[in-house]
Amino acid sequence: MNKRAYGAEYEKRTGIYLESIGYRILSRNFRSMRSEIDIVAMDHDTLVFAEVKARSSRRAGFGSEAVDIRKQKRISWAAAAY
Repeated sequence: MNKRAYGAEYEKRTGIYLESIGYRILSRNFRSMRSEIDIVAMDHDTLVFAEVKARSSRRAGFGSEAVDIRKQKRISWAAAAY
């Protein structure tokens, strides 16, 4: 499985999980001019922007480590556009 297919599979699984705990998925792979948000959802009255980071092993580190300040800014720009 290539990286893109691997990532898409985990985005799908994340969406299923979020729905199972009561979130309502509004959008998947929302794109703005500067960035993309993997999942946009509602949790009651809270708008949620989710970045999905899959790892093939623990040696690759935590997904949160891959969301640096630059990526956070890009997600913020896309969230503002949403």
